[in-house]
Amino acid sequence: MLEVKQISKVYEGKIPYRALTKIDISIDKGEFVGVMGPSGSGKTTLLNVISTIDEPTNGDILVDGRNPHQLGKNELAKFRRRDLGFIFQDFNLMHTLTVEENIVLPLTLDHKKVKEMKQKVHHLAETLGIKEILNKRTYEISGGQMQRAAVARAMIHEPKLVLADEPTGNLDSKSSKDVMELLSLMNEKQQARHY
Repeated sequence: MLEVKQISKVYEGKIPYRALTKIDISIDKGEFVGVMGPSGSGKTTLLNVISTIDEPTNGDILVDGRNPHQLGKNELAKFRRRDLGFIFQDFNLMHTLTVEENIVLPLTLDHKKVKEMKQKVHHLAETLGIKEILNKRTYEISGGQMQRAAVARAMIHEPKLVLADEPTGNLDSKSSKDVMELLSLMNEKQQARHY
């Protein structure tokens, strides 16, 4: 499903900085993997290279056998929108939208029908325990609720790969535990639907 082969990343400048050195990772469909290390060890750089936000200096990344770094601009945009889900530490929700509008944003960009979007968002909201806040703005909800909304947004289009960069970094310990359990549950449910 995901193959990272000999990935290195060097940031050029007055003093070049080597963020990654010959990283190899192989992740099968359905696996739930965490990457741990101290601050500055390259975790975010690795996620950015896998997600095509950044280019590797050397090496190859394959998602289902395709190297997304070799896609043209339009195909790359489709790959990011359809095959990847992103969960960020600072949630990256749009404050001018309701929780529901934030969650369906990936489907809106793909011009999905409103009925389909409503069904998906309500199913996910029920699973994640956020149905009662769908019509609220992000400034009206807690950090734990915002992260659940961010999880829903990352999962709504059933991506092949979900990448989370410190998804519990801005949460208290109980909310952190809840979010990690939800991510694990969502992974299990996704696998059950595909087999």
